[in-house]
Amino acid sequence: MGNPLKHPYIMIKRILILDDDPGVLEVIDLALTYSGFQVRPLLVSENIFQMVNDFEPHLIIIDYILRGTNGGEVCRQLKNDPSTKQIPIIMLSAYVELDQAIDDSYGHTVFISKPFDLSYLLSKINECTQSLPPVI
Repeated sequence: MGNPLKHPYIMIKRILILDDDPGVLEVIDLALTYSGFQVRPLLVSENIFQMVNDFEPHLIIIDYILRGTNGGEVCRQLKNDPSTKQIPIIMLSAYVELDQAIDDSYGHTVFISKPFDLSYLLSKINECTQSLPPVI
């Protein structure tokens, strides 16, 4: 099919990533960009609501534990806002015990424990965004 950026019938899906670990952020950014997504990485959560309004992502990836805030609470705020509640959110965490302890009260679509396999993350992103209509 060729480069999805040059194909006029393929919608480039926009993904916003919020993680306070620059290494994790860079790896996810590079992998998703290489896979044909348009990516906006964020190291700090203060700008996330403005960035969501400006970037209009199709999916958001949020680390659960962020410096100065709880990624779960950021997720909950996004899900409680009528303008952003439809955006799928993948929550990541290095705290494996959260996988069992965290419930759906934050409203996230998928929870993935770190470390994770990039192909697994990509499969979950594709599952969450597959129902998006094509743009012509």
